Amino acid sequence: MIMTLTVNNQSVEIADSASLRTLLTQLAIANQKGIAVAVNNAIVPRATWEQFVLSGNEKITILQATQGG
Repeated sequence: MIMTLTVNNQSVEIADSASLRTLLTQLAIANQKGIAVAVNNAIVPRATWEQFVLSGNEKITILQATQGG
């Protein structure tokens, strides 16, 4: 089965019961440094991405740290 999530205001399909890491791998950003992920407005620590199971209809926000001055 497939579930639909909202990632940065865009619909993304992924297999049911996929982990957050699986989603980030599908999006080709799992190994990027300087990103933070929130699920339903709650930050999910990087150390728990593999164990964090997505359930569908969730709102995921991915932020990329940038340098500036």
